[in-house]
Amino acid sequence: MPTTDIHPVFVHSGWRCSSTYVWHRFRALPGVRAYYEPWHEQLARVTAETINAETPDNSGLRHPGGTEPYLKEFEAVLDPAGGVRNFQAGFALDRFWIEPEASDLGQQAYVETLVEAARSRGEIPVLACCRTLGRVGWLKRRFGGFHIMLVRDPVQQWLSFYSLRKRPRPTYFEQCHYVLLSEMAGCEDISRTLLLGHDFDGSGSLEQRLAAVRDKLKRAPASVSFQAFLAVWLRSYLKALPQADLVVDVDRLARDQAYARQIEAAIEVGCGLRPDFSDCRAPAPHGIAPPVQWRRAAREVVDLMDLHQAVVGPEAPEILFRKLAPAFAAVTPAPVGMAMKLGEALGGLVGGAALGRAPAKAYAAAAARTEGSRR
Repeated sequence: MPTTDIHPVFVHSGWRCSSTYVWHRFRALPGVRAYYEPWHEQLARVTAETINAETPDNSGLRHPGGTEPYLKEFEAVLDPAGGVRNFQAGFALDRFWIEPEASDLGQQAYVETLVEAARSRGEIPVLACCRTLGRVGWLKRRFGGFHIMLVRDPVQQWLSFYSLRKRPRPTYFEQCHYVLLSEMAGCEDISRTLLLGHDFDGSGSLEQRLAAVRDKLKRAPASVSFQAFLAVWLRSYLKALPQADLVVDVDRLARDQAYARQIEAAIEVGCGLRPDFSDCRAPAPHGIAPPVQWRRAAREVVDLMDLHQAVVGPEAPEILFRKLAPAFAAVTPAPVGMAMKLGEALGGLVGGAALGRAPAKAYAAAAARTEGSRR
């Protein structure tokens, strides 16, 4: 029976961040319509036939889900002319960085289509996507609901899609980060100067923009790929985390059963659904060392974006500090100016003027006693 008392659930994450697993566990619940990647550009052209053609088993992406089509839930909202009703391909990355108060009637009508298709069947809509971290505030203001945020170790996350690269061609995931970086306001230093170059043309359709970054950066070194990823990762989570109703450390979810039960209970309190994460397993760490000096690269990105306080200061989101502390634990004794800056950044967190004298030891100590720091 249709009802407006049914509130949507949103699962926000980056690419290769266990979102497919979490979506899969929601999908298994009765009375749920769990939409997979509802901002993916392929939804502009899918048909009933193509929906049935792609399954986790044949994707090559190491996803759970077996032979059930990823997009089965979208059959209820297909346009007879092709594609999902009210969806436009540009939604995938266009206005990814949209502010909560901004107007986007086309995108709003599309989300309403998905939500109402579930409600009209008495189902709870769950929208799980890798393309919403920059839109969380906008979605929350318009649709309310319960917002879950997944966070993964950034080095392993980047290695996960870098490992799928077909040389010299970057993966789709890398290309998307280049596009998002090129459109990230206030980050011209890292976007144009360090990575994309002053002559980069980021105009045109999404397809044209993806082609542009592929052509320009298909032979870019791993350090460029990693720094582009990390810049987007940082800005995305710093924008999204204040809007989250629940933050899930997916690395811990896979290795800590007590934590998994806590997350299940928190989700149930938040939205009335209780997915079962008892079969969650951590993917094996990638067996190769990152093909980049990632600690140095991470510090350079943080410095260029002027995010020391946001990442390791007293007001920094705890989850980001946990994930990035290993990069700063490797800091070697620095000139006085840099040491003082690092000391100020951590002063309110691990306490003390001593940080100015020995930043490496201070970061290492903070990382060692912070759950989740493993390198």
